[in-house]
Amino acid sequence: MIKKNLKELFQRFYPPKTTNGSKTDSWMEKIRNPVNQKWFIGIGTALLLTLLLTPSLQIPLKKYKTGDIATKEIKSNQDLLVEDQRSTHEKRSEAERSVLSVYDYDPGILTDVENRLRIAFTSPDPSIKKTEWESSSRFMLSQREWQILGKEKFNPSIGEASLKLIAPFLKRGILNDKDLLDPDATKGISIRNIQTREERKDIPPLNCIDLKEAKARLRADADRLVSTLGRETTGLVLRIAEHALAPNLTFNKDETEARKMEAKNRVSPVFFQMKRGEVVLRAGGRVQEEHLLKIDAIRKAQERSHLLSVLIGLALLTFFTLASLYEFSTKNIRKIALSTTDLLFFCTTLLGMIGLLKIFSIVTDVLGGEFLTIPSSSYTYLFPIAAGTMLVRIVINSEVAIVFAALTSYFAAALMGNQLFLFIFNFVGSLIGAHKVARCEQRSILIKAGVTVGGINVVMILSYNLIIGAFFKMTLFSDVVMGFLAGLLASVLVLGITPIIESLFGYTTDIKLLELANMDNPLLKDLILQAPGTYHHSIFVGSLAEAGAKSIAANPLLAKVSAYYHDIGKLKKPLYFIENAGGKENKHDHLTPTMSSLILASHVKDGIEMAQENRLGERIINIIQQHHGTSLITYFYQKAKEKENPQLGSIDEKDFRYPGPKPQTKEAGIVLLADAVEAATRTLSEPTPSRIRGLVQDKIQKIFLDGQLEDCELTLKDLQKIEESFNPILNAFFHKRIEYPTLPSLEPDRKKNHEDLDSKPAKTYPFRPKKDKKGDPKDISGIGTS
Repeated sequence: MIKKNLKELFQRFYPPKTTNGSKTDSWMEKIRNPVNQKWFIGIGTALLLTLLLTPSLQIPLKKYKTGDIATKEIKSNQDLLVEDQRSTHEKRSEAERSVLSVYDYDPGILTDVENRLRIAFTSPDPSIKKTEWESSSRFMLSQREWQILGKEKFNPSIGEASLKLIAPFLKRGILNDKDLLDPDATKGISIRNIQTREERKDIPPLNCIDLKEAKARLRADADRLVSTLGRETTGLVLRIAEHALAPNLTFNKDETEARKMEAKNRVSPVFFQMKRGEVVLRAGGRVQEEHLLKIDAIRKAQERSHLLSVLIGLALLTFFTLASLYEFSTKNIRKIALSTTDLLFFCTTLLGMIGLLKIFSIVTDVLGGEFLTIPSSSYTYLFPIAAGTMLVRIVINSEVAIVFAALTSYFAAALMGNQLFLFIFNFVGSLIGAHKVARCEQRSILIKAGVTVGGINVVMILSYNLIIGAFFKMTLFSDVVMGFLAGLLASVLVLGITPIIESLFGYTTDIKLLELANMDNPLLKDLILQAPGTYHHSIFVGSLAEAGAKSIAANPLLAKVSAYYHDIGKLKKPLYFIENAGGKENKHDHLTPTMSSLILASHVKDGIEMAQENRLGERIINIIQQHHGTSLITYFYQKAKEKENPQLGSIDEKDFRYPGPKPQTKEAGIVLLADAVEAATRTLSEPTPSRIRGLVQDKIQKIFLDGQLEDCELTLKDLQKIEESFNPILNAFFHKRIEYPTLPSLEPDRKKNHEDLDSKPAKTYPFRPKKDKKGDPKDISGIGTS
């Protein structure tokens, strides 16, 4: 103590001189500081995301309008082809005007008239009523006309005459009104048969007529029939023909506009060349329309090269988005407490997903329309954006996965054109995927999660197309297929990347926990051979921890596997722990209580080192470190108090406590409770259910009052559930058996020792089945079933 004080006093008056080496050490300390490391990771992530999201670098160029005065000389710094927009517009307008208006011709109207006339005049019932006839034929007659038709006895020649009158007009084509013709129809129209898709051109003078003109011509043609049919019958024929006459030419606006657009698009733009170094506009010159064309071409070329302001603005926006979300999450969401490794993994995964999406978008732009005629818009749904969130959920937790899903969905939507639906599509799919892999205890769960994500993607795509009214569009099928495949690709991607993530970042996923639970693990085998008592203790603690975790919806697999390895540090000095002594001399009899407590406490440190060497993962290492918390080594503390000599100094309780820290998670707290309860029940001489229950309750209460559970999230309700889950397992372990009776002929002499009994060979008797009255062996199938 005196030497330490002198050293501190010397350093105060004679501080060490600053050297280059000390400056380097100072910088290294700053780099090793976790806070600084997180800042470096955040800034680096923001910069890389900016490069991925920036479509190009641009430099702004002042915008002019016709009549403005140029403030500086503008010249081209490269050879450019400038589009002559006026000439291009004129050529496209001319091509658009050359397209004939499309009218759909419906031959079904004539066929329908023929069928109606056939029904009306083919052997009708003479007693048929007027209303029934009109309903079946759809020809409306006056009472006078009906009487004439009855008088003529429904002569088929009347129907044939009506058909001959109207057939020529329907074959030519009847418009509703020529005054409503499309203005562009003055140069002619294109008549398209809607059944055969055949087309014919009708140029002025138009062969088709409108309904008004057709009826006028119909009356004129009917007057010629008076001499042969009579006036009354001719009037009836005319009446039926007028009822049957209907327009069968309809203007198809959509098809006409589509053909005009196609003709317009077929016209190539008109370009003129601008040489490098050519002066477009001198300072002080007045801006003309041709100058604007060239300036706009230069601006577009520069936009394709670089724009520093956009780069800086996007970098700031990205950084503040990441920083604000990180600050809010870590301060307000309890389960988000990212270590440097967690943050590095988070940012690496985020960059990886956006980077892959960038490459994917470039490739699909090339393949769009070329590969199996799949439109490029459908590839938007193919990228497995949910894979990143699923991976984060498997490795860290659900709260961090939600934040990751929001970020990836936002940046992906920004990269793909700032589409709101893409953000919703990516976000919902990512959340569903994260939810389905929450307990990923088998690799098949990943495949099931991918199928679920694919199904949700399909539903969202269909919903979106219903909203925008494009449910029957041609690309819907390819969109749906791509959306479903995205879910499957996400599961396959996670399945392949997870082992790499475990190896690179040292994470322990549920899949790795299943591998560690295998009893063929070298550490568990060493426990069996070198510390069998500790092995059986760990297995039993694992059963208790698993039951306790299930009772409060914690992670039972993590609790169980951590319990298997929580005492591996005892492998360094197995005989110093009573469960491995095997009835031999207690090695602590020759040690001081302080030394014994140090040896007992050292198994935690040794366990951490062995877990790190065997790459068990951070989660298991943390539970090994926390499974005793800062609890008191009571036995040796009491022993030291008995030997305490006040003259040599008092016994400090801190010297007999485990180094800690206290459990930080539910699973660590459960392992601590299971470890303490299992060890305590071993001391019961009569382990009845009531005594076990009382001991468990008392032990958990003491641990709680000692403050060992104050840093984890176990509530009093959780402790009650854990206590109730421990009791059945302990009762089953300490169950009693009835004493098996022995045969009188085999009953040993009660005065003999057990050693004599063991030294004698067992007596055997041949098996002879009894026979029934008929001499057959008796049925022995029921032996041993009672």
